[in-house]
Amino acid sequence: MHRTKIDWADFTWNPVWGCLNSCPYCYARATANRWGISFEPHWRERNFNRVMPKEPSRIFVNSMSEIAYWQPEWWTRVVERAQENPQHKFLFLTKYPKVYEGRLFPDNCWLGVTITRQTEMANFADSLFTSTWEDKHLLFLSIEPMLEPIKLYVTPDWIILGAETGNRRERVVPQPKWIEPFLSLPVPLYMKNNLPWSGPWRKEFPA
Repeated sequence: MHRTKIDWADFTWNPVWGCLNSCPYCYARATANRWGISFEPHWRERNFNRVMPKEPSRIFVNSMSEIAYWQPEWWTRVVERAQENPQHKFLFLTKYPKVYEGRLFPDNCWLGVTITRQTEMANFADSLFTSTWEDKHLLFLSIEPMLEPIKLYVTPDWIILGAETGNRRERVVPQPKWIEPFLSLPVPLYMKNNLPWSGPWRKEFPA
């Protein structure tokens, strides 16, 4: 278990590494390439067996993978371990919210969806109309990196806003006017320090 620089989590836990997407801004793939590790989705037993923190913590389960590509047995083992540690909050994050459909999670699992563009917001909203999971667990949106103005069609329980990091030549820098509408939403809002913003800052977590 590793302390993390991701400021909305306390620790990262990555029993799985890898993704089949090719997002140009992906830090995880760049990290794997730098360390000479395959980025094909694969199980890492040593990571799975890491000791859980002693204090109640927010644990980001998959900073190095896309859970849509997890195998069924990986899901089973990770969710069982979350259930065995109810003192912690386990945060999952995906670009494909339908991956949550039909799965059983303990109450200490927070289910997150990443969106970066308005079309992804529309797809997310559409998926909720036929879902059976969104009203059973804390649902959050990670709008990072924010690549264009985004209007919410549904209101989650928590929102994270962030800009693209790194030195990619085509990097998109969010404009303050893209951020302003989120300040009036009646939900906890976590604004990452990489946003071009002069304040007021909100760094809130769900109760």
